[in-house]
Amino acid sequence: MIPRLCYITDGARSTAGRPLLDVIRRLAQAGVDGVILRERSLPDDEVGLLLDALVPLRRRGLRLLVSRRLDLARAHGLDGVHLAADAIPVREARSWLGPDPLIGYSAHSGQEALRAAREGASYVTLSPIYTTDSKPGAAGRGPAWLTNQIKGLPIPALALGGIDATRIQEVQRAGAWGVAAVSALGAASDVEAAARGFQSALLENIT
Repeated sequence: MIPRLCYITDGARSTAGRPLLDVIRRLAQAGVDGVILRERSLPDDEVGLLLDALVPLRRRGLRLLVSRRLDLARAHGLDGVHLAADAIPVREARSWLGPDPLIGYSAHSGQEALRAAREGASYVTLSPIYTTDSKPGAAGRGPAWLTNQIKGLPIPALALGGIDATRIQEVQRAGAWGVAAVSALGAASDVEAAARGFQSALLENIT
């Protein structure tokens, strides 16, 4: 199952300086059902320890993916990987991982998303929907743009970029399967409240 509420980690920016493991545990307990681990500055041994510590959460239904690192995904039996344009091609990742693991792809247009789907991606993120501090200078494209990019897409799309609980129903009406967020979840002053707010909005609008 593709996560509907996905937390993307990105160093201290995504946790407000708090321990990442603690933040992920708290978010998972409050309703986040997917995590993409994107910790480019951590050495492999620390990433491995973190992944091993998250195994109990996966047993309770959390989907755990790692950015780019197919080797780590396979070694730790993760749910899959999340790729971008400058990573290994989706087609090669699918061939290497096999048919079952999730493969996500960061797309910025419907054409890019459709190409990823044809190569074997399980889902895409489409961004930026709204203006976000994580991409300074990049204008938010809005829900109407999202609707246009999703047309004809055979796999689920998660809306990303400036998403908060007040915007979830808007992007779901635009066609998003779910949402992904970085600081709006992990850097919130009360991460459990943030996750519950996101989850409540998603549940109200699932058809």
